[in-house]
Amino acid sequence: MKNKLLIFGVLLAVSFGSCTSDFNDINNNDANFTDEQLAQDFNNIKGPIQAMQRSMYTLVADGWQGDIQFNLNADMFSGYMATPHDFGGNSNNSTYALVDGWNGYAWENAYQKEMINAYNVERVAKNQYPQYYAWSLILKVYAMHKIADYYGPIVYTKFGTQEKTIPYDSQQEAYNQFFIDLKTAVDILKARETADKPFNYFVSSDGTSAGGDYGKWIKFANSLRLRLALRISNIDPVKAKAEGEAAIASGVIESNADNIYYKGDHPVKTYTGPWYDIKLGASMESIMNGYADPRRAQFFHKTANGTYQGIRLGSLVNDDYRFVKEDQFSKIGAIVENGQIPWFVAAESHFLRAEAALRGWNAGGTADELYKSGIATSFAQHGAGDATVYTNDNVLTALNFVDPIKSENNIAAVNNVTVAWNSGASNDVKLQKIMTQKWIAIFPDGQEAWAEVRRTGYPKTFLPTNNFSAGKIPAGTFVKRLNFPVSEKTSNPGGYEQGLAKLGGDDTGGTKLWWDTGVNQF
Repeated sequence: MKNKLLIFGVLLAVSFGSCTSDFNDINNNDANFTDEQLAQDFNNIKGPIQAMQRSMYTLVADGWQGDIQFNLNADMFSGYMATPHDFGGNSNNSTYALVDGWNGYAWENAYQKEMINAYNVERVAKNQYPQYYAWSLILKVYAMHKIADYYGPIVYTKFGTQEKTIPYDSQQEAYNQFFIDLKTAVDILKARETADKPFNYFVSSDGTSAGGDYGKWIKFANSLRLRLALRISNIDPVKAKAEGEAAIASGVIESNADNIYYKGDHPVKTYTGPWYDIKLGASMESIMNGYADPRRAQFFHKTANGTYQGIRLGSLVNDDYRFVKEDQFSKIGAIVENGQIPWFVAAESHFLRAEAALRGWNAGGTADELYKSGIATSFAQHGAGDATVYTNDNVLTALNFVDPIKSENNIAAVNNVTVAWNSGASNDVKLQKIMTQKWIAIFPDGQEAWAEVRRTGYPKTFLPTNNFSAGKIPAGTFVKRLNFPVSEKTSNPGGYEQGLAKLGGDDTGGTKLWWDTGVNQF
């Protein structure tokens, strides 16, 4: 596996043309089906929709690239996981020596699988079958907000142009369009729902838990809109409040019965098991062990010693970590073994609304109430029993991290807040509690967790033991983004220069994204 990833990194960097500048090639119908043949049984819509769903997380059945799409970057950067593998002689993402060949894959996949298929659905369905167009808009925003939160500026509103230079949107411009697209989708679906016209032809072929249920897709879109509204709350609080309150009023996911997940084996099941590429991270261990959190039984497997043991990001690992003492570190558990890849869970909506209430928005409840209901909803999702004792605990806090092999990786706990709500605490402490519990509840979605850690600074996570970025990510700071793909520099140089200008900083992992202000506004 190590050799595959290293070889793939080189090939990706030197042989991929820019996906955003090869639009004509991507849009070519290699199978030579006519439009009339593809239209039979809605296959000209069904195929692209299914491809979009399947590619949100590259499945192991489709290749091992998902390991670098999210697992060996966001899943680690979020504090959730760490690798016991010495990729590149420990010079890799874990030690902030960002690997361009790895980190370009998420971009390539998004344009080859998500944007081109969304374009094709729009071309066929926008005027004739608006419900399917709405469906594709939700999927497109879900996929592409993750890409914007990886890189910053992206190609979005101008995708599909035949010009030699493919223009970039700033992250702000992309987010503005995300909000428009989600509102458009909800308006279309609510009109169809009122007319009692279901998703014919798609219920049996849909790969998600939502099926052809208009209500579930509407709630998903609104919940996603609320997520993005909170994302911009520190940089544009006025727009954030307007978008967030509109999403809540329109109806978000509140019950686990409406959780959105893709039906299939989670790729991390393989990455943490047979491949042994990923294990429990030190920050997650510190916080969940500190709280004696009963959800650990679903999230992780115990070690041979009967403990939940993590690895610290940036550790100089060797065969002691990977082979000789492989039972000393916890694999990711049942949560990736249940045939579900979670996209959006009800607990996240509760915590989003708790933060919204803390910021003075009309969230349909108080921050205290929504915080507690978020914990209870997460416990119910994972069969962790009654959450009352856990929620009211005002003693337990994060534990120091101790590496069983190398003491130089040991570190004192940093996220020192208890679970119990304290109405007299500062807004920052309240936000830290909300974000800590939200971070736990949305596991294993490292892409979202990394974004929220960057946005709010919470929960506090451990810096990597070693930073080999050569100053590109300043010592004492966390990685802020992924570099633009090398292919963009060579195949879309004009667009790349636009993107760099709109980024407003160097194309390194140390440059903050637009919404990452470093200051929480209340």
